[in-house]
Formats: sequence, structure tokens, C-alpha cells
Amino acid sequence: MVRVADDKQPEQTTELQRIDLPAPDPGQLAPETALNQLEATTLDTGQTVLRHLLVAQWQALDQLLVVAHQQLFPPWGRPA
Repeated sequence: MVRVADDKQPEQTTELQRIDLPAPDPGQLAPETALNQLEATTLDTGQTVLRHLLVAQWQALDQLLVVAHQQLFPPWGRPA
């Protein structure tokens, strides 16, 4: 689950999205390569989660920047 925590209100969080994580199946792991398989899965999963987190963060920042820009240039003219 990806959430945004507000430092001013730490008890309040905003859920951005949920990410399903793969559950390793011990029956599918060969004893000789189990550690390598788990490490590879961990790296892939970590990169996927981080990618989702960064995209969500960038989208939230983009929304803030758009609102700030719109306040500088409202459709009825520039504020005095």
C-alpha cells in the first residue's frame, strides 16, 4: 500500500494505491537455487514498488505545481 503521510497531521494518511506483492511458493524453489531465486524476486519486487512510489510522488507534485501555476495565471487575468 502506498500512502502519503502529512507531517503536520501524522495520524492522517492518504492512500495512493495498493501494490500486490508476490508470495514465494516454497514448492517451486529448487534447493540449489532457492536463495538466488528469492534474491532475484526481491530485487524485481523492490524496483517495481519503488517505481510505483516515485510515479505517485511525481504525480502528486505535478498536481501541486499545476495548482500553483493556475493561481499565478487565472483565466480572468493576472492577480494584482
